[in-house]
Amino acid sequence: MKTLGVSIVGFGFMGRTRTLAHKAIPFYYDPPPLESKLRVVCEATSALSKAAKATGGFERSTTDPEEAINADDVDIVHICTPNSEHMSALRAAIAAGKHICVEKPVTASLAEADELETLLPDCSGKAQVVLQCRFFPATLRAKQLIEEGFLGPVTHFRAAYLHSGSVDPNKAVNWKSTAAAGGGVIRDLGVHILDLLWWLIGPFDSVCCTSRIWSSERPSADKPGTMMAIDVEEAAALLLRAGDGAFGTVEVSKIATGTEDELRFEIHGRHGAMRFNLMDPNCLEVFDERDAGGDYGGQRGWKKLTCLQKYPAPGGKFPGPKFTIGWIRAHVHSLYSFLKAIAEDTEPGPSLAEGIHRQRILEAVRESAGTGAWVGLPQLA
Repeated sequence: MKTLGVSIVGFGFMGRTRTLAHKAIPFYYDPPPLESKLRVVCEATSALSKAAKATGGFERSTTDPEEAINADDVDIVHICTPNSEHMSALRAAIAAGKHICVEKPVTASLAEADELETLLPDCSGKAQVVLQCRFFPATLRAKQLIEEGFLGPVTHFRAAYLHSGSVDPNKAVNWKSTAAAGGGVIRDLGVHILDLLWWLIGPFDSVCCTSRIWSSERPSADKPGTMMAIDVEEAAALLLRAGDGAFGTVEVSKIATGTEDELRFEIHGRHGAMRFNLMDPNCLEVFDERDAGGDYGGQRGWKKLTCLQKYPAPGGKFPGPKFTIGWIRAHVHSLYSFLKAIAEDTEPGPSLAEGIHRQRILEAVRESAGTGAWVGLPQLA
């Protein structure tokens, strides 16, 4: 079996998630598509990098991203840094001919997305953007049903991705609350729900958005004792419109009191409907208009498809298809799909081209939020 060396650039929350996913692959997939070895981890300081090496079981650590990317024994580079640091790592990884797995959003700005597009012809390795919400059995089943025509023509939809972590105006926040670092709830949470909608029922033609900053100043998590100006939105609501007349609402928020990690969608079509909530990730709910009605309702009504962990082989054996699924499982399947694409020399998804397109969608949404006007949406070539 082919063995590929892995480097993780940035060992924060997502760097840890990628590391855990690599360790988990052989348990969940037998056989795995390839063997990966955790070669090097990169962090901002020597103390952080050494701690990451010990925690993750890497062979070595560094504070130099170029070293982590260009090492001869590294084949796969995970870019898990803040958004504003993605582009420099992407340039280096593309130049080095590595396979690339980059966190969402792919860049921190429209200008960087444009630059990245010019580099795509030079990208000789496989490249994937991490949008793990595509990789739950329930969302994969939703995609399958839609492709089979279950919904029929879409009439309208509603979707949301809601957090409550910024409700308290005195809570310390980090780079995700600054424009310079490519932060804001539209880029942070919006990318997930907008990618899902585009993947399931897109494309869309135009958007109109409104947003707000709940607290204009907050304590800094990175610089204790200092206050940080908040210059990006903490909540937004938008209306999406498709060329065939279908439309829907999307809400993203970090100030939605009472929520945890609530990504949800409900889609209505001529023949059927479906809904999903990440707080109940084990099921996809569906309604089929073609079911027989009758006294007391007949056979017509919402049904729960118990998707659980019923991935196709070799992914459904451990811990077993009947057991409840967790948040980390979609990340593991996302990584599996990337490694499988490398092993089989196929195109992974979401691709860098899709990531660039989603970045342009995000920036169009932010433009609309700034002007209050409808803005046309770019289409994926």
